[in-house]
Amino acid sequence: MNFLYLFFSPLKKLNLYFLFCILSLQFLGFFSLYSAAYSSSGENLSLFKQQVLWTGLGWMVFLFISYSKSHFITKMIGPLFLANLACLILVFFFGKEAYNAKRWLDLALFHYQPSETLKLTLTLLIAKQLSQKRLGQTLVFRDLIKLCVFILPPVFLVFLQPDLGTAGISLMIVSSLIFFNGIEKKTLAGLILIVTVTAPLGWNFFLKPYQKSRIISFINPGADPQGTGYNVIQSKIAIGSGQLIGKGFKKGTQNQLQFLPERHTDFIFSVLSEEYGFAGSGLTLILFFLLVSFMFKLAGQLRDRLSCYFCIGAGAFFLWHIVLNVAMTMGFFPVVGIPLPLFSYGGSHTLTAMAFLGLVASMHRKKDLFQ
Repeated sequence: MNFLYLFFSPLKKLNLYFLFCILSLQFLGFFSLYSAAYSSSGENLSLFKQQVLWTGLGWMVFLFISYSKSHFITKMIGPLFLANLACLILVFFFGKEAYNAKRWLDLALFHYQPSETLKLTLTLLIAKQLSQKRLGQTLVFRDLIKLCVFILPPVFLVFLQPDLGTAGISLMIVSSLIFFNGIEKKTLAGLILIVTVTAPLGWNFFLKPYQKSRIISFINPGADPQGTGYNVIQSKIAIGSGQLIGKGFKKGTQNQLQFLPERHTDFIFSVLSEEYGFAGSGLTLILFFLLVSFMFKLAGQLRDRLSCYFCIGAGAFFLWHIVLNVAMTMGFFPVVGIPLPLFSYGGSHTLTAMAFLGLVASMHRKKDLFQ
């Protein structure tokens, strides 16, 4: 009993607004995932059961990090990043292959995806580097070069797996930190010029044919409705058919008849929209907005720069995942495999998301802002 009290007592100190948003989103996510895992053909619910387990482990990670002192978190940034980098390298030699990609390490009890945890360790590392700059000091080209030494090698390893979506969103998260810090105008102009010049080279020499096809199908999904455009077309049908209040729990035809691909991961928002309509999807987006707003508002309340950058990084993690996943399911962004936090199935992603939330809770407790 004493152990249980010590383990759950931090929940009493959590901001109820923050806790309500997390639990509400996970509750909606469980309903959507249960329906996605279930089908009229009698498919088993092992995916749902596994996700419940991952969520439970995620709360353990959340509590551990929220308990941790900021100096302990700061001390662990370097070792965690190097360990994550080592795992990314090991993937190429011992990785488990699926869908023509090597992204997972088989650890017997579960499959670990290092590219997911990279989002956390890289964010923490860049936050630490930026917090060491003088207050109000904008970044110049030399500063960006130093940061790229940390950013580009692991991101390039993820790109080679290949995992364009995870590599891209990792860059977007750390870029958010960099722009929050501020960049010298000349340096920004030079950066835009470099990206503009190198983009055609990336298209011709780095992107694989199927990745090019996904981008092309994003522009015109009807050009190949049975191939590269199929996912988006089925997703848009599912979302549109939900109308105002949806078809009801486990009654989404696109989902239950298995027309909707990857419905438990990339397209789980389509499942939600089909079964609960605009009302359910709108409520979900409002809850996500409240959660992200809490993180950014907290960043403005913290006097310690490192803690502030931590919260900005966590907010960017959720913001970009939400925006790009929803845009992807609606045909406004190429299908590149971006999960929806607290909804999509996946152990590594779930633990990473809960670690980010635990980090926010730790920064909040540090300033004695919990009620």
